[in-house]
Amino acid sequence: MTGLVITWLVAPFLAAFLAALKPPLARPLLLLSSAATAAMAAAAQQGWLAGPLQLLGPLGVALRLDDLAAPFLLLNGLVVAAAVLQGWRRPGSEPALLLLLVLQGSLNTAVVAVDLISIYVALEAVGIAVLLLLAQGRGEGAIWLALRYGLVSNTVMLLYLIGAALIYQERHSFAMAGVAEVGGLAVALMAVGLLTKAELFVGGLWLPRTNAEVPPELSAVLSGAVTGAGIVPLLRLVEVAPPLATVLQVVGLGGAVLASLYALAEADARRLLAWSTLAQMGLVLVAPATAGLYALAHGLAKAGLFLALENLQRLRLPLLVAALSIAGVPPLLGFFAKELQEQGLAGVLGVLVTLLGVATVAVYARLWNGAATNPAVAGVGAAQTAVVDPAAAGAAAGAPGPVGAVLLCLALVLLNLSPWARAGWADLASSGLGWPLLKTALTLAAGIGLQRWLEPWWSRWRLPLLERLDDLLAAVVLTGAGLVLALGR
Repeated sequence: MTGLVITWLVAPFLAAFLAALKPPLARPLLLLSSAATAAMAAAAQQGWLAGPLQLLGPLGVALRLDDLAAPFLLLNGLVVAAAVLQGWRRPGSEPALLLLLVLQGSLNTAVVAVDLISIYVALEAVGIAVLLLLAQGRGEGAIWLALRYGLVSNTVMLLYLIGAALIYQERHSFAMAGVAEVGGLAVALMAVGLLTKAELFVGGLWLPRTNAEVPPELSAVLSGAVTGAGIVPLLRLVEVAPPLATVLQVVGLGGAVLASLYALAEADARRLLAWSTLAQMGLVLVAPATAGLYALAHGLAKAGLFLALENLQRLRLPLLVAALSIAGVPPLLGFFAKELQEQGLAGVLGVLVTLLGVATVAVYARLWNGAATNPAVAGVGAAQTAVVDPAAAGAAAGAPGPVGAVLLCLALVLLNLSPWARAGWADLASSGLGWPLLKTALTLAAGIGLQRWLEPWWSRWRLPLLERLDDLLAAVVLTGAGLVLALGR
């Protein structure tokens, strides 16, 4: 199977080269690459590709297509395919499609890599592809967004590389298993880089402004798929360094609380969704055992929301379905993911996650109630359309069809029949669905009530601005210092 896996990983990069020579081939090649990624996800889930693939023997360089990688690979394939289908008719998008091929190949590598140096190389490739995609927009604003992201990304990955070098110095190998036998300083440095790449806690503060000013297809990919490039390596670190799990739970909860507050106070829909991404990715870390399924449900729904916001008049139903999934309403995949997560939590942690679920409902109730009447809340105000996609002006007359958003919403329903969920649904049914359904109804009622109670106060909320470049760099420093204090020995 080694040859098959290597061919699949290299294929998107070769397809990008071919697309550069023949631009009309870019879209079909992207869809083919996405289909291959989804197929590899299914193979990994079924255990057909079990076991690590050793590439450089004693150096510890290896790949693994396992149960952890499978949902993230499926997420990559579906989100990228939806973004391509949604923007199929956009003129002048060939350079972005070429970069999407490179990004998908890099994301796949980051998800299946299980050694420190391969993860570093893959994440740097992800960063370069995202930087160039951000720079595709016109004007100084797009260039500044790209440079800002590039500076933060390179800074945190330098810290990651230093941590990996410290491990190699002691173990003479890049194998992930060596993390458990070295000092906490190396683990802390690597965790800073991965937290930022996964758009977690204050490391993800670059996301709200970015999502407000880029094309909706790119916002969908950033919040739907790119997050997995940092989350999966973090989860692999937790497997070999259990003390990190408790620290990341605290970081995840802190990030979820902070981002939920900002989402509740946000008047722009795209920024609201970006803050919600930070909150939901924090919840992914709270329960590593169910992180893959939770991230899959969130990524599909969040990408669908960004695509649906582009044309609310035609895409109201996909927007509602995606929002209800994140809020945890059955029979959507988000309900199943939340229920499995909460079953594994107890005590204060479980109560906090439930309260954050109420805040999540309140956030999305703002979309349900205000998107149709408030242009700013709908994310289509004049200030945004001036800086969004360079093809957006031409798209107004013939907006893209709802294919991408509908595809993701269908996935939120149909994946309940997949191996990822079928056995879990059977367990839920055998133990009784009465309490989960009642709890969901109470959460929805409490969340909608919270939204209505806070409505008169929205215009009075003045939370500190945390998105300047110095804020982003300070966030990296503070996160790193906190992790060193928590893990160092």
